[in-house]
Amino acid sequence: MSAQDAGAVATRENCALCAPERTRPTEPLGLLLVEPDPLQRAHLVELCARTRGAAQVIGEVSIGAEACQLTEALRPDVIVVASTLSDMTGLEAVRALRDRYRRRSILVIASPQERAEALAAGVLDYLMRPIAAGDFETSLLRALGRFGAGKQTPRPASSYPASRRPGLECDRPFILIAEREQRLYPVQAQRIDYVESAGNYVKFHVDNCEFIARDSIKRLEVVLGSTGFVRIERKLLLNILAISFVETVGYGAFAFTLNNGVCLRSGPAYRETILRALPLRRRAPVAGGEREPNSAAGLKFARRNPVVRPKQSQNREEIYDRRRR
Repeated sequence: MSAQDAGAVATRENCALCAPERTRPTEPLGLLLVEPDPLQRAHLVELCARTRGAAQVIGEVSIGAEACQLTEALRPDVIVVASTLSDMTGLEAVRALRDRYRRRSILVIASPQERAEALAAGVLDYLMRPIAAGDFETSLLRALGRFGAGKQTPRPASSYPASRRPGLECDRPFILIAEREQRLYPVQAQRIDYVESAGNYVKFHVDNCEFIARDSIKRLEVVLGSTGFVRIERKLLLNILAISFVETVGYGAFAFTLNNGVCLRSGPAYRETILRALPLRRRAPVAGGEREPNSAAGLKFARRNPVVRPKQSQNREEIYDRRRR
């Protein structure tokens, strides 16, 4: 073995990820993998296993929306995000996770051209495909360096704790900043009734007041998903806690009447998304298998969609009435 090779081996043995147990932090880094390809996820799990307990995978998801939901439950230390996801881009997922949960992310990119955007999005580090073991360990070392002494707290026995883990990054209260009458206001997500898209901006409707912010419905759908918001139309995001009652209006759509009296209608394309957030069920059928004629939903639907009889049928009835007279 040459002197150069011996030096490389010595350096690797002194690496914090490969150091003896007594020099390693008492708690491994908890990793959440956001990767749509099962083979790539398995490769990341294998790379994590090579760190000899310095890091462990505590969750795996394939889309960005699930990443936000699992981040709320698991509070991972580092999130490894693929640059291409089915419901959003990796950069959008990184920004949503950073803004909502203050989590550190490592973005997995496919080309060097994506490096500038990744760094601008505030990632902890980036990895190029195919991911090499050395690069993976270097990224985790950077994460360990950022945590410092905060990672000495022992991990709870369960890999899926019900409460937030202490000793990590401080979780600040989640608020949104919006503008109204040239003033900036902190807006609590729970007080927002619904969010409406307005070009390059969005409008927060809070207690019959409107606040405007430079944001997008697509990003807010991810950020606010865990707080009870559901997308009911391309330009509408609804807080389910603000709903007074729901009516079916046909063709897979719903009409949501809010506590403040505002009525919002959903699009048929969002029916499954709504049903996942709200366990809406059809009304039990009455005798004869038809809807009750006096039901509220039936009356409202009839008023919105009056039945128009063909002219020919109307003429026949008029002729029949004249003959009877």
